[in-house]
Amino acid sequence: MSRLLPEWSWCGLTKVLVTADQLLAEHRPAGLRTRSLTAQSSWNGTDLQAALPALLSQLPASRWQRIEVYIADKHVHLLRLPAMTQSLQSLDVSGQEQQAYARAILMQTYGEAARAWPFRLQDIQPPQDSLLVAISALASLDINALLASHAMQWTVQPYASALWANTRLPASGTVLTAEPQMLRLLQLDHGRMTHVASLAADMTDVAIIAAWLMRERTLLGVQASSCYWLLEPGCQVMEKTGRRLKQALSDQVSWQVLPSSRAVAPLRQELAHVA
Repeated sequence: MSRLLPEWSWCGLTKVLVTADQLLAEHRPAGLRTRSLTAQSSWNGTDLQAALPALLSQLPASRWQRIEVYIADKHVHLLRLPAMTQSLQSLDVSGQEQQAYARAILMQTYGEAARAWPFRLQDIQPPQDSLLVAISALASLDINALLASHAMQWTVQPYASALWANTRLPASGTVLTAEPQMLRLLQLDHGRMTHVASLAADMTDVAIIAAWLMRERTLLGVQASSCYWLLEPGCQVMEKTGRRLKQALSDQVSWQVLPSSRAVAPLRQELAHVA
């Protein structure tokens, strides 16, 4: 085999979705075998070190070109991090002060447990606010070492963040992203993030979701702005949930469906939680 080409066993893409109590995988082999393969397993929400390899072992190969891991539900904490003062920003050449500031906000919000949570900052445009993303499920796990034995390339990111990154978001309005057991809200104002919030709920309980959404928008004073239901291509379950929520809010909210540019994760398998 030519050395210019990767070994056949290293080819293909595997996507993994980590939810509150399940792990779901979708593998797309390279070459002519275009039919995707799926796997799923339950987990207790604490031992990803053992659960992730167990899930991947269900697939026919052991190594891939790329693995994309998307973390959903209660394992991801999203916060709006207020911008530091301009005087502190000018002194923070290395970014260490920004990291310490973010860690302090995390611990102030979630307590001592947040000291060990890995986090990153997104949408940093000083002196604007940024999105603070912390993943508690990775606190005691060297995810890079784990994935290095299975793939040549890998990424790990929150499901909601991945959807936002693959969507042409409106300049202003309320963007809603539904996960199996979580609803995420992103409020935008002329291209700037002004608020981020989450609701842990059964996606079939439209009354609770509608009441929470109206309360958030009232507190923000954005009742006149449009609502956007962010939808993955081909995800009929989420489309159905969006229609029911639109109907419940028909006389109160301007509602629009916002499609993402591509399917991010194997969420269509997760029917039990959201149907």
